[in-house]
Amino acid sequence: MQAIILAAGMGTRIPQYTQTMPKCMIKINGKPMLEHTVAALKDAGVTRITIGLGYKADVIREFIEKTYKDDKSLSFGYIENPIYDETNNIYSLYLMKDVFAQDDTLLLESDLIYDKDILKELLALPAGNAAVLSPFESWMDGTCCLLDGNGHINGMVGKKEFRYEDAASYYKTVNIWKFSKDFINSIYLPFLSYYISSYGRNEYYETVLKIVAGNIPDALGSLVIPGDRWYEVDDIEDLSVAEKRFSPSEDRYSMIMSEGGGRWRFPGLADFTVDSNPFFPPQRLLSELRYGLADCITRRPSTSGELDILAAKLLGTDKDQVCVLSEGMPSPDAAHDASYEDFSSLGGQLLDRLHIVDLGKRFGVPGLSMKLLFSDDMAALQPFKGKGRVSSLGEYFMQVVGKYKKDYAAATTAFEEECVRLKDALSSLGGVKLERPAFNRFILHLDAYPREEDVRELAVLLLAEYKIMVESRGRDGRGELLVFVRDRDSDDRLIAALSALTKTGERA
Repeated sequence: MQAIILAAGMGTRIPQYTQTMPKCMIKINGKPMLEHTVAALKDAGVTRITIGLGYKADVIREFIEKTYKDDKSLSFGYIENPIYDETNNIYSLYLMKDVFAQDDTLLLESDLIYDKDILKELLALPAGNAAVLSPFESWMDGTCCLLDGNGHINGMVGKKEFRYEDAASYYKTVNIWKFSKDFINSIYLPFLSYYISSYGRNEYYETVLKIVAGNIPDALGSLVIPGDRWYEVDDIEDLSVAEKRFSPSEDRYSMIMSEGGGRWRFPGLADFTVDSNPFFPPQRLLSELRYGLADCITRRPSTSGELDILAAKLLGTDKDQVCVLSEGMPSPDAAHDASYEDFSSLGGQLLDRLHIVDLGKRFGVPGLSMKLLFSDDMAALQPFKGKGRVSSLGEYFMQVVGKYKKDYAAATTAFEEECVRLKDALSSLGGVKLERPAFNRFILHLDAYPREEDVRELAVLLLAEYKIMVESRGRDGRGELLVFVRDRDSDDRLIAALSALTKTGERA
């Protein structure tokens, strides 16, 4: 088994780094991506590696020769694409055809960071020809595959054919492939040569695989892995996410916590730092928001006066008694947080005080970043009147959410029941002492993790081993975990993890 690494590209989407080096030489956690790949190949038992060069080829050659000059277990070869700036990776692979034909081959792109065990799993797969795939997620971009009931690739979808309404059936290519020598010589290379002679050199090698998958049943198998086990680096945002995903556990926890949001970039993460209603909005409301999304993002939102009217309708009060606070506006210190009270009765019952309502908390939409301030004290409201601004999507949400009062009431009931259930479950864990300063927020003191540094260690472990995000902190010389109630499945994950990691008076 040999490996071919495609590394000829110019990395034009991340010019901050690629002006001086090829993209594969960008460091993630102190090492170039290429070095991570070579380490994974070596760990999987691959000893012969050929690299397809192009842009700044000398940088890669010098790095390999310097880094691995004393490693007798690895041998490296190079094939250079002299017109890398006029062609795409289909031509780089074509130039490597003589090497490609010599043996069973792992074909990898060089701008990847991934769990190195993936290569071992791919090599152990019975199928001689297979792609590493992941169920499609919103952060992914590029070629996707369709699978039959036996895990064979029976179709491939490029960017032009991609349909978001069908995304649930798509599997994104990780850009790691395994091919047998027989497949390479009898199928792939003949197709590759014909395609280049007929259609040119400015394409991707997956285009040929798409033809193969559509014409030869069961030719290509698959290894399906979760999306959190790999990442492709195309731009500086990708680089930032990759650093977090594959950094040492302590650093990863610190970096993710410091962001304060954007947790959708980490698939499968159960986030207990979020103070919001996990049982709202209902699916029908989400569908209605999707229906209006195109209009919302292509048109400007209303002025604060119209927003105040929508807020008054939502709260059942007069527009002079309410105003919208947009993100970044300071909240009055004296405002009473009315976050989890039934919005259908707020206006009539609570106008004797200055109240603030965080719509993100109450309605499970923290991404909208909207708050309402209301009172019958006009003088207290006046400094905030006319200054609020929200996105068109936030305005649309206020316009339509009132139709879902029954759903909200049911969600509130479910929320309250889950708060009680989680409280009881946490209280029943040995060595766990529970504080409850708010109905959906718990502060945990754990006998096995008494100090602030101990609780920090526990929080890091929960993220690394269980994909659970909690806030650790210290108070009065003791360590504590702060958690907010989430949905039942997430809460059960937390209970199981804490049960496994704690024992009365000692570390698990």
